[in-house]
Amino acid sequence: MAVIESTLIPIVAIIISVGGPVAIVIVAIVTAYMRKKRHYEAMVKAMELGKDPEAIGQLFMAKAEKKDDNGLGYLKGGIVVAGIGLGLFGMGTALGEIDMYGPSAFMFILGLTLVLVYLVIRPKNKDKSSK
Repeated sequence: MAVIESTLIPIVAIIISVGGPVAIVIVAIVTAYMRKKRHYEAMVKAMELGKDPEAIGQLFMAKAEKKDDNGLGYLKGGIVVAGIGLGLFGMGTALGEIDMYGPSAFMFILGLTLVLVYLVIRPKNKDKSSK
């Protein structure tokens, strides 16, 4: 009985660790397919109702314009990730766990790198908006 339990746990762990991401990808693909199918069916229905092709094109080609945040996402993400790194460092210090210093340093450096990316991208965005 113990042999079955000792082999069952790793098998379940492998199935979940591999099957989870695969299931997420499959759900994303099916969702995109269904969205495109509804879009196509709505376009066919509009054509059947005798709508003007140009009006149909304008109706379905209108997409929401993305707001240009000038790379603020990198700055915000960098600050959050660096804060997580500092928090891990503080937890490691408080608990006396030296093993937490490596991951905390990694997170902090990753956060600083994202802030650096923001600083590099920011002047490019200003040049684009001034033209």
